[in-house]
Amino acid sequence: MPSAVMYTGIQLRTQLFVVAVGIAMLLFILNLVRRKQLREQYSLLWILSAVVLVLSAVFIRSVDRLAHVVGIYYPPAFLFLIAILMVLILQFHFSTVISNLREQNKSLTQDLGILSAEVRELRRALEARGRTT
Repeated sequence: MPSAVMYTGIQLRTQLFVVAVGIAMLLFILNLVRRKQLREQYSLLWILSAVVLVLSAVFIRSVDRLAHVVGIYYPPAFLFLIAILMVLILQFHFSTVISNLREQNKSLTQDLGILSAEVRELRRALEARGRTT
């Protein structure tokens, strides 16, 4: 009968892969900001996510201890919890941005309607003035 296998942490190869993915993500985000394809204010949470990814892989023993303190005895599950929380934070941030943009769009549409009505009135006034002269 096989004995229970105790979790001893992630392999060095996996740890290096996660660090490489985090650094690649960070470089990709910084390149998008440099090329003006991503605004700085939106990049901050992505940069934070990449840094958390790299730090969690570099300091995996601390993550293991923190997972046990929280009551999670399988540390990769704790990493998934961190990832899920980061995604929730990103979704909340972008939801607020979208809400603000929707309000701005509504205001701009109303302003455009008012300006269009004013332009039509001015054209009618000009046409009426042109007929009388």
